[in-house]
Amino acid sequence: MFADLLTNTIIAELPLTGVAFGSQLNQAGTFQGRILLSGIDTVGFNIANATIPGKCAIYVDRNGVLVWGGVIWNRAYQSSSQTLSLNAREFESYFERRRITSNQAFNNVDQLSIAQNLISLAQGVPYGNIGVQVGVETSGVLISRVYYGYEKKTYYSALQDLSRAENGFDFNIDVAYDGSGAPSKTLNLGYPRIGTVYSATNPSALLFEFPAGNVVEYEYPEDGSLAANTIYALGAGSNEGKLEATFQDPTYLSVGWPLLEEQANYSDVTDAAYLAELAQGQTQAVSYPPTVIKIVVPAYVDPVYGSYAIGDDARLRITDERFPATGTGTSVQAGLDEVYRIVGIEVQPGEDGPERVTLTLTQTTN
Repeated sequence: MFADLLTNTIIAELPLTGVAFGSQLNQAGTFQGRILLSGIDTVGFNIANATIPGKCAIYVDRNGVLVWGGVIWNRAYQSSSQTLSLNAREFESYFERRRITSNQAFNNVDQLSIAQNLISLAQGVPYGNIGVQVGVETSGVLISRVYYGYEKKTYYSALQDLSRAENGFDFNIDVAYDGSGAPSKTLNLGYPRIGTVYSATNPSALLFEFPAGNVVEYEYPEDGSLAANTIYALGAGSNEGKLEATFQDPTYLSVGWPLLEEQANYSDVTDAAYLAELAQGQTQAVSYPPTVIKIVVPAYVDPVYGSYAIGDDARLRITDERFPATGTGTSVQAGLDEVYRIVGIEVQPGEDGPERVTLTLTQTTN
């Protein structure tokens, strides 16, 4: 379904091919698809007006449930194939194009309230309201932040910085049908996280297995170049006067890892305590080479698509050449049996085959 971004008025419902869409934790997921214009009444379908980049939104309905929504940012027509290609990103991406233009100060305020205020401020100006509803969640974490208008920081980067700081939170903009059947958008904030947490009382929730299970294939890359146990965070200022904070995570250094250093730039951060929080949060996130696993599962095999969401914990069991089984007899155990967190979901509806879902998993701190 295609809608006007500002009014949310549905303009058209169009047939697409080559569709793939996905969501990611704490950032904007993507959509791509093509419209075959050959043999279609393009004027009657209102295709030109329904797909204007930067002005129109797109919603994906799956079996009567809204599962994706975002802003169309690119379209391109190929005369050889007579297809119009579309690319969109979730509604978070709109706030990448919005800037904080006046001073905003928050003193000892709940971090989730600051996030809510930022979205409300962005939408509180003429032509800036895209209808994202803001709640009243709280975290109990009180912080102070100042955003200077002269920096022209984007609302999106301000939101991401808040979420990535030590003791931060998760966020997404969710879509759903409201009581009248119209698409709605809601800022979803979760502290310390969103999603279902794996626990001893719920040990089999979201179980994925390979090869004798529901996983069709998987990819398990490991990249040591992404690890850093010491981060130098640089804030505002210049030369010797530049604000700096250093954090070193001794967890892996104490068991034989070499010193691995990285630099992070936060040129708009003027508060030393805030810069220290950013340095600590980023270091702890990458002190061990981050594991990012991709598994492919059929949409209609248990657990079915729709029973899991971004942020949920999932148990992954693999026994193959890469992760051979251990033990003997009745004590045989899977080569890999760990709990990970779903941080990305990509769906391919499958025009010529089964609907497939690619899940991105990473370590969970719980």
